[in-house]
Amino acid sequence: MADYYSKFSALIPFRSVEARACALALRDAHNAQWEERQPHHDEHYHFGAEIEDPSTDGTAPLWVPDDGGSNVAGLIEFVQACARQKLCAGRRWCVVWSYDCSKPRLDGYGGGACVIDLETGDCLASLDLVDMADSIANGDHETVRIDVGMAATAHDVLCLEMAASDRTEDLSEEIKTLSPLVQALKSVAERRTVTLVGSGPD
Repeated sequence: MADYYSKFSALIPFRSVEARACALALRDAHNAQWEERQPHHDEHYHFGAEIEDPSTDGTAPLWVPDDGGSNVAGLIEFVQACARQKLCAGRRWCVVWSYDCSKPRLDGYGGGACVIDLETGDCLASLDLVDMADSIANGDHETVRIDVGMAATAHDVLCLEMAASDRTEDLSEEIKTLSPLVQALKSVAERRTVTLVGSGPD
């Protein structure tokens, strides 16, 4: 019989010592209610938590280590709940995890990452290594390299098209849908890394 493990280690920044205490109380209350509910429609907040000394800026970090038996999905839901209650400090938070196995099983290894907007609690991006690798191996994922010069040129062309569309009502709505692409090209032209997420028709 094989044992499967998840592993992670992260710091959650809270606005103050009081906000951190509220977050821990939220975790305990959620877990108490979770034990009583059947069936479960959310995750159990099962992970280690160790209080760190307050930072010089007044924020209070909480260290959440995983010794192999914690629930990363529960951790992510916990941070989202704290963010929605305005308990967290900062703009964004990320956690990276790995999967391990006590025996060399084909499905025993992997990992992932998740980025949370601490102002809204929304998930900005998530990645599962196994899903990503399978997608690339199966030909469902395509990588396109765009250099800085190409991005700058494409950005300028699209901006001119959008400016022209303001004077042509029948094209304006279609062209305006390209705004996210224009912003992405601008970021590449500024030498920033951009990830475009989407899928084609089935």
